[in-house]
Amino acid sequence: MNPRIQFQLPSRTHVYRLLKLITIMMLMSTIFLLYTSNIEIDEGDTSLYHTLDALSWISIALFMIVLIPTVWLGVRLYQQRKAETKHIRKSKLNKQITLFDVINTSLMTIFMVLCIYPLIYVLAGSFNQGADYTAGGVYFLPRLFTFENYKVVLTNQGLWQGYVVTISRTVIGTLTALIFTSIVAYAMSRPNLKYKKVFYWINIFTMFFGGGLIPYFLIIRSIGLYNHFLVYIIPALYSVYNMIIFSSFFRSISDELHEAALMDGANEFRIYWQIYLPLSKPVLATVALWLAIGHWNAYFDTMIYTHSPNLQTLQYFLLKAIQTATLTEGMPAEMMLRLSPKTLSLAAIIISMIPVLFFFPFVRKNFQSGIMIGSLKG
Repeated sequence: MNPRIQFQLPSRTHVYRLLKLITIMMLMSTIFLLYTSNIEIDEGDTSLYHTLDALSWISIALFMIVLIPTVWLGVRLYQQRKAETKHIRKSKLNKQITLFDVINTSLMTIFMVLCIYPLIYVLAGSFNQGADYTAGGVYFLPRLFTFENYKVVLTNQGLWQGYVVTISRTVIGTLTALIFTSIVAYAMSRPNLKYKKVFYWINIFTMFFGGGLIPYFLIIRSIGLYNHFLVYIIPALYSVYNMIIFSSFFRSISDELHEAALMDGANEFRIYWQIYLPLSKPVLATVALWLAIGHWNAYFDTMIYTHSPNLQTLQYFLLKAIQTATLTEGMPAEMMLRLSPKTLSLAAIIISMIPVLFFFPFVRKNFQSGIMIGSLKG
């Protein structure tokens, strides 16, 4: 083994965060198994309930195994943090709770519940049997549990076609828009750009005035983008607002780096690519999140600028499923007695949300530091 290679062990904090995440996941799975093993399941037999009972006990045992070291390490970290803060003045530690704190906490709690409840409602309906759901009264938990909704949705070819198109446009559209917009922003951030004010006011003008939908549609058709995959990519390459965000961040970088790179013989593109972009991770993550969410949730451009089923995005598939009940087309009569278009559309909504929920934690740290960019320098 090469003696120069050194392995750095993870710190207690990182280990605790990992254990806490595993503990939460095990707790959720335990609650889910305990709940499903004690409620009525659509077409559930004795063997299914025995299997759920066995899985519940296994999940409880694994949860306890993970919980013990998590609690122990959490207590140790708390004691360590408490010892490190002994030098803080008691006046800061014994801060009085004000009326503003109570009102602020109450309002934030209400807002949090209002944000979370729609997800709970959709999740409960997606796991409820369709015929039973039409009777109403399913608000928090499924009354007659079933996986049939997800089975039907996951076997629908239109869903997977929409996934392929949406993931493709999200990845390609986000990367190309980041590069194109950041290049323009880098040029606009340089003080020696010729006709900079003219370019700036032309950009600002486009933020407030547009030609309208019909002229835009005619342009799309005349340049050959109608019913073409690039209609999702090319019109979304550039955003004036994102350019201003990038430009504000680029201006906050010291000009000494730019001057030193020029003295070393680097051209403008190399400075942009090797110096400015690596220093722009917070703003890149922030704008990338905005772009990705925008591409993922888009359906209007599919409805207006395409007619081919091969270009159908996931959100447009959901829109048709909700409005026209396409998920129940061609089903036999015996299945229609147990399913409903509403529960199938709720299951499709949950499936479409999963990638976004997994994507956000990876950019959350940079998003928190990048969200204030532009409010300090203009």
